[in-house]
Amino acid sequence: MKHDQPWGIFVVAAVALVLASVKGAEGSDAKISREEGEFKIFIAGQEIGTEKYIIASAEDSASSSSILDFRNPGETHQKLHFTTKLDMNAQYVPRAYELKSDVDGKKGSIVGFFKPNEVIFEYRSEGNPKRSGLLVGDQFTLLDTNIFHHFVFLARLFNFDSKEKSQKFEVVIPQEPDSGFLKIADLGKESLVVLGKKIESHRLQADSGMLRIQLWVDDQHVLHKIVVKDRDVEVIRTP
Repeated sequence: MKHDQPWGIFVVAAVALVLASVKGAEGSDAKISREEGEFKIFIAGQEIGTEKYIIASAEDSASSSSILDFRNPGETHQKLHFTTKLDMNAQYVPRAYELKSDVDGKKGSIVGFFKPNEVIFEYRSEGNPKRSGLLVGDQFTLLDTNIFHHFVFLARLFNFDSKEKSQKFEVVIPQEPDSGFLKIADLGKESLVVLGKKIESHRLQADSGMLRIQLWVDDQHVLHKIVVKDRDVEVIRTP
């Protein structure tokens, strides 16, 4: 992973913020689980937008879709709208990805193509599409710098029963494009109050080497809150 500049996550710009959380609910089929959630996104205590998403999991596959709407809190106050579709295997290794963006009417897209140990992203905006490729390991997770709910997959992959309190996960970042490892550590159990509701959770710390991200996750691996103190960012899952 590149370290000559801060991670793209939480950089407020035309292609900016986003993170995630989860509301668990079993589907009608016992072999399929479906989770629907909504995050409220805050910068310096000011609500700037929301992300709504759905995650469906089966025995051998998983998928997600999301809609994100927010305004850039900077001087431009750009209106941003993103939609995503992500198809994965049961271990959350991506098989297909598409992001469509609309920034004040200017449309673009990112499409991900996945082969064994190789990822190719195609970027479309104005002009000819551009492609960029990355080499990866056998087990990795997609973590788009614009989409918050992707942190849910890392929360699910983290093994609370392991003797190793610090675990590493390879991630691929379409917006960079880049890949590297996140070190995630369990900092212990904590009582968390979210929108007036008390939740017993684990506080995890995701460390990229340049940025530390706090994640509050309950025993069912539901992600309730994300905080990035260095960026004054807070993302809260609604009940």
